[in-house]
Amino acid sequence: MKINIIVGSIRGSRGSDKVANWVKTSADEAGLGAEFTIVDLKDYDLPLFAESQLPMAQQNRQETGAVKEWLDAMSDADGFIFVTPEYNHGIPSALKNAIDYLDFQLMKKPIAIASHGAMGGARANEQLRLIINSNLGGLPISNSVTLKAPVAFEEVVGDNGRLVEQYVREQKPLDSLLENIVWYTEALKTAREK
Repeated sequence: MKINIIVGSIRGSRGSDKVANWVKTSADEAGLGAEFTIVDLKDYDLPLFAESQLPMAQQNRQETGAVKEWLDAMSDADGFIFVTPEYNHGIPSALKNAIDYLDFQLMKKPIAIASHGAMGGARANEQLRLIINSNLGGLPISNSVTLKAPVAFEEVVGDNGRLVEQYVREQKPLDSLLENIVWYTEALKTAREK
């Protein structure tokens, strides 16, 4: 059972990579019986989405290059945790662009969201929930993490992938999210295989 952790920002001074590292470290240490893999949008040089039709409407769709690599990385996962900052009251444009390329990769698969920012990224969290629950067929779980960190993320998540002491209170919501995403991933994978 594979769960992808999507790093939703490509900026140089981003915090999403550190938050994703915290999510993966916590998941690995919890021993939940799933393989957690970080998928970083920065590794995919995706062009601006400008296809003439929605991906789901295209029969015999043939993608190449970075788009194919992105779709392949998303296709082999059974569940997802999207890590997103909040930029201008919403998700980053790079994340929305990457999602626009998806066709059936999220269909009937559980999605968890870990947002972060000065106000916890709550607006980005809600916006992403709406996007994923649209025509993409992803199933957002009720648990989410809203990491409130008005400082640089180097001061929140250490190099070891763990929260620094003053932010330890944020660990419990993540632990709950991880338990639930694994439960839903297993349940929906079993149902999809019937």
